[in-house]
Amino acid sequence: MGQGNVREISAAELIAHGVRAVGARSPLHALERTPGPVILLSLHGITTELAIDTTTAHPEHAVFAFVDAAGLSTKTPDGPWMPLEGGVVLAAPGVTHHVRCEGAWRVTAAYVPRSALGAFVAALPTVAWILTERRPLDRAMQAFIEQILDTDDPATSIERYAIEHLIVEMSGAILLDRVGAASGQRSPRAALRDRAVAVIAQQCGDPALNPTLVAREVQSSLRQLQLVFAEAENSVAGEIRHQRARLAKSLLIDSRFDVLSIEQISQRAGFHSPMSLRRALDDDYGTTPRALRAHRSEERETAVR
Repeated sequence: MGQGNVREISAAELIAHGVRAVGARSPLHALERTPGPVILLSLHGITTELAIDTTTAHPEHAVFAFVDAAGLSTKTPDGPWMPLEGGVVLAAPGVTHHVRCEGAWRVTAAYVPRSALGAFVAALPTVAWILTERRPLDRAMQAFIEQILDTDDPATSIERYAIEHLIVEMSGAILLDRVGAASGQRSPRAALRDRAVAVIAQQCGDPALNPTLVAREVQSSLRQLQLVFAEAENSVAGEIRHQRARLAKSLLIDSRFDVLSIEQISQRAGFHSPMSLRRALDDDYGTTPRALRAHRSEERETAVR
């Protein structure tokens, strides 16, 4: 199947994603979809022990997993088995655990590049979180992944981009909402800045986005928000420009968007003109739109050889 389509994968292929069934007595069913750097998985079976090590299989990815099982217990490689309620697993550094699923069980997971989550929080957590309470966004993300994996219709390049973009946005929002609040390590001012950065990352493609609208979204005065960004030696307008440059770069290095002109790329990234795009890319990355595309083409030709 082509990139981005759903396919059933074998136990050997599942190992490549850091999941291995230990002494399985019943079949394990797994579906995979990779719309881009994001990896979507669905696993289900009956009474299975799983050895999970995504940190080795995908060292650059965070894991967002939704676990439903009649009975569940987990342990680290050298620790004892501990009972656990099914819930939401948020693991920015990945997962390294043994898990025992009793009865009928199902795991729905998204592996998301950690680099994409940096737009939502200032610092990713260094430990995994297992949360038993499911909030509306948790359930919505799980349902979205399951729906994407339940249809084997081929996905167009735009659909693959949309799926990847939505998964990253939902993952970032869950991370900001759940882990940021649970850790209690962020000051109120830093938390306000994190929320504003998340809003900007999600809405930077809208050319109407400006500091006043960002302040309204995070329920802050513009002056207060500007002071919070100044403490981090940044500005709200500067962050908007940076996020637009980040979005434009991701579009320019993605072959699925080669059909778009530089002007169309600038519009999709929220810039008012191609000149504004060029200046932002030069300031943030020291490059140009054409140079990004040319470099990507050279890498592809080298790989083919």
